[in-house]
This record gives sequence, C-alpha cells and structure tokens, in this order.
Amino acid sequence: MKHLYIILLLLTALLTARAQQAQPGINISGAGNTAYKELDDIGPLYAIQSPSPHGSIIFTPGGDAWHFSWTYEGTLQPVTPYDDSTRYAFPNRGDGHYTLTATRPDGTREERAFIITHIDFSFETELANELDCRYIDIRLKYTELPTYGALSKTEGVEYWVNWGGKDRGPFDGQYALAIDLSRQISQPVAGEHHDVSYSVRIIDRFGFMWESPIGIYTSVIPKAELELKLGNTVDVVGEVHGEMGQAPLEVAYHNNSDNAHRYEWLLYRDTVEMTAPALVWTDSLIGGQVIETFEPPLYTYAHPGHYKVLLIAENETSKCRDTSDAAYVHVVESLLEVPNVFTPNGDGKNDIFMVRALSIQSFHGVILNRWGRQIYEWHDHTDGWDGHIHGKLANPGTYYYVITARGRERVSPPRYIKKGALMLIR
Repeated sequence: MKHLYIILLLLTALLTARAQQAQPGINISGAGNTAYKELDDIGPLYAIQSPSPHGSIIFTPGGDAWHFSWTYEGTLQPVTPYDDSTRYAFPNRGDGHYTLTATRPDGTREERAFIITHIDFSFETELANELDCRYIDIRLKYTELPTYGALSKTEGVEYWVNWGGKDRGPFDGQYALAIDLSRQISQPVAGEHHDVSYSVRIIDRFGFMWESPIGIYTSVIPKAELELKLGNTVDVVGEVHGEMGQAPLEVAYHNNSDNAHRYEWLLYRDTVEMTAPALVWTDSLIGGQVIETFEPPLYTYAHPGHYKVLLIAENETSKCRDTSDAAYVHVVESLLEVPNVFTPNGDGKNDIFMVRALSIQSFHGVILNRWGRQIYEWHDHTDGWDGHIHGKLANPGTYYYVITARGRERVSPPRYIKKGALMLIR
C-alpha cells in the first residue's frame, strides 16, 4: 500500500505539473517532471525536476507553413533543416531565457518567451533530543528548498514523515512555514519501545517530490508489562472477576517488559482499604517497600481481597519510565457449602461426603448416627467421610453432621456453624 500511495502521489504531481503548462503550443519533452509557473517578476517559468538538461522543447503554433527561429539567453541559435512546418523541436540548452518564434510569409507571427530552470535537490536528516521520553525532532539538513525569483517561500510546500511504514502528514500551511524556519519536524515517541525506520518526504513549491535516505530511531522508551500466575485457582458462580484463587494464595510475578533495565514492583493492599483517590505508600502491602528486581519472589496472600499490582520499568539510557496496566490478584471470600446426599458405591462419583470450602483458616467436622453417636471426625476440609464405620460399610440411611469453620478474612473473619441431615445411598 505504501508503494501504491507514493506512485499515486507521483502521478498526481506529474499530471498537475503537465496541466500547468499554460503556454499554448509549448511542450517540454523527455526532460523529466515539469512544472509551469507564471511569476510576476519574471513571467513564464518552466521548472524541470532534473540535475542536467536533456530532451527538447516542442513548439506547435497551430496550422502549417511556419518558419521557425529562436534565441537562447538573447543569442540567436541555429535552426536545423526541417520538413514538418507545423512544429519544431528546439534542443534544451539548460537554464536560461528562451524565445521561440514562428512566422509566415503573410506576416503572421507567433512567439513564446519563457525561462527554464533545472532543479536538483537532495537532503538528509538527523535526530535531535533523541533521549526525550515524549517527542524527538527530525532535523532536515538542507540550505534552501527549490525556489525561483519571487516565488513564495512556503506556498504549496508539504512535508510528510514515513514512520515505521506509516505516513504522518502532510504538515503544510502554517506548519510548513514553522518547519521551513526551524528545519525540524517534531515526532511523538511515547510508547514507541521498538526501533523505528523513518524518512521524510518533501513536496516542494513546484509539486516535485524529494525523499531523504532512511534513518533509524533507536528507541529509549520502555514498555512495562507484567503477568500473574496464581497457584490455586477456583471458580465461583456469580463472580465477575477474571482468574481467582483462594487464601492462602501463592502468586508468581512474571516480567514481560521490553527495552528496560531497571524495575520497581508495587504490591498494594485490598482495594477497599486503599486511600482514595491517589495511591500512596501507606497503601503498600509490604510496608511501603519497593521491590527493585526483575521478578520478585513468590508472595502468599493470606486473606481474601482484591489486590492491585503495578510494575514500573525504566530505560537506563534515557531514564524514561513506563508504568504497566494495573493487574489484580482476586482472592475469593471464604465459603462453606455442605451437601445433603452422597453415594459411596465405588463408581467414582460422589463417593466421599465432602464440603466445598474456600479461603478457610480452621475447620472441624463430625458425623453422627441416628442415635447421636459420633462415627467419624475430620479437621481438614479437603478430606471427607467415605461411608465406612470402623472399616466396615455403613448402612444406607440418614446420618447427621456438625461442621464448624472460620474464614480467612483479615477483618472480622466469619465463623461458620453447619448442622443438618445427610442421606447415604448405595
């Protein structure tokens, strides 16, 4: 697409230049892109985008039986023999004044007077203040843009920057004047954490396009990016958060930053306990400390909550810094759910009477028979009753449970007391 766009620009400039050849009967052939200007101080001007003269100037007055003559810089020039009396091709001698004359025996006379100037322009670029974290300047290295006589210094000039394969511009109008005076174009680089190739394209006052050699912006902009890995994830119906875990939750921090050399990890308390609206050091989960390492060690979140994590990355050359998007550690609130039926028949489905517990700090459960006698006891919510009594299969029927637990919430942890009947079915 880039090349197609440039081709379209070139064709547009060429067609525009050709259309501006306002003198009837004059055609500049084989000389390169040509622009025609009517200048108040000198009159008609043909500007040719070429370092040296070549091609010809074809004069076609209209009709036939013409006799041709011409002068270059006021000096009469020889005319080679010709058979076609309707037109004549004068050689392009280079920059200067031309007067082309066609006469007939009856005294009819056609004359065209104009100036030709050949334009050869090239320029280079260099970067200024390339250690800036937000904007750098592309400095244009040239003395003067192509001009002639009293031609306006900024009229029709456009500047384009091709930045990493994408065009930025045109910078024209009042911006063209500012660029022409300062010889530099400011470019935003915030967030540009990879090296970028660039070039500058100038469309001058004649519509001719010139492009600088390709340069390289060596990025000094860091990109801070982090990833969290939760040690034990859980699913909770109705929760709208992303990945969640239960307390105690072990979390690993991974640094995916780019173009950085120094790092600061900020671990914050539960968001409901944080100072609003701005974050302060008293909101730190680890006593106001900053972890200055590539990746911090594993951290265990002991209590339910919604914890914020930030990473700041710094480029050692520019001292530019970037702060990552906020990541959150979701530690679910405590939960205790008790089923009322289980089927210990050895089919691998619902063979164990187990509670569903999340973020539980302490737990105790007992199973009672119909006469209130304790037949099973356990202290770990990940265990459960397998339907045996003293190693023998318990009879199907109704049994009873009494379960107590305490949640891991940091403030006012809830206490759970669950009592009820359960059905053992084989």
